[in-house]
Amino acid sequence: MKFKRLLIIGSVFFALLTACKKEIIPNDNILLGKEYFPITKDHTIEYAIDSIIYNDFNKSTDTFRMQFKDVIGESFYDNEGRESYVVNRYSRQDDTYLWKDLMTFYATKTNFRVEVVENNLRMIKLVFPVKLKTYWAGNIYIPAQIDDKLKWLWNWNYTYTYINQPFNTGLASFSNTIEVIGINDSTNNPEQFPDAIANKTYSKEVYAKNVGLIYRELTNWEYQPDGSRYRNGFTTIYRAIRSY
Repeated sequence: MKFKRLLIIGSVFFALLTACKKEIIPNDNILLGKEYFPITKDHTIEYAIDSIIYNDFNKSTDTFRMQFKDVIGESFYDNEGRESYVVNRYSRQDDTYLWKDLMTFYATKTNFRVEVVENNLRMIKLVFPVKLKTYWAGNIYIPAQIDDKLKWLWNWNYTYTYINQPFNTGLASFSNTIEVIGINDSTNNPEQFPDAIANKTYSKEVYAKNVGLIYRELTNWEYQPDGSRYRNGFTTIYRAIRSY
C-alpha cells in the first residue's frame, strides 16, 4: 500500500515538474521565427514587379513592369479581437513617376502564424515556429466553392523548404531568409506536347529576417489543345528593391 502511495505521489510530482518545465519555455521571437515578418507602423518595402499575361483569345503574351511600395499603417483589432495592421500599397511605373494609392489590405501576426487578407482572400502565409518540412493548409479560408475562378487556389500545402539562407532578388541581397513553397503543380509542357492538356500552378515566397517578404513568384496558366492551342493565365514576380 505504501509502495502504491509513493508511486502515485511520484507520478504526480513528475507531472507537476513536467508542467512547470513547459510553462517556463520563453516565448522568444528568435526561436519562433517571428522576425521574418516584422509588423510595425511605417515599416516599408519597395518592389519591382514583372508580370507576364498569356491570352488565349488573341494568342498574345504581354509583359508589364511597375513598382509597388507596401507601408505598414495603423493597427486595429479584427473580429476575433486580434491586433492587426493595415498595409497601404502604392504603385508607379518607375522611379521617374510619383507614388499613387493602389489598394489596402491587412496583416495579423500571432504567436502561431501570420495571416494576410488581400483582395478579400485570407491566407496563412507563415506558421511558427519556423521549421523545415513543416506543412500547413495556407489557403483553407478561401471560399473557392463559391467562385470557380478561385479553384486554382484550392488544396495548397505550404511548406518551408529552407531556412537561414542568403538570397539575392537581383536588385538587393539579404543574408538570412526562409523560403515557402505554397504549391508546385504542373502537367505537361505545351512546347513539348502540343496535343496534350497542360497546366501549371506555382507559388514561391521568400522572407528575410527583420525585413519581411522580399520575393514572390506566382504562376497559374492552362493550355487546351482542342481550343486556341495557346496558354491562358499569368506569371507575376515581386523582387524587393529596398526596405526601411
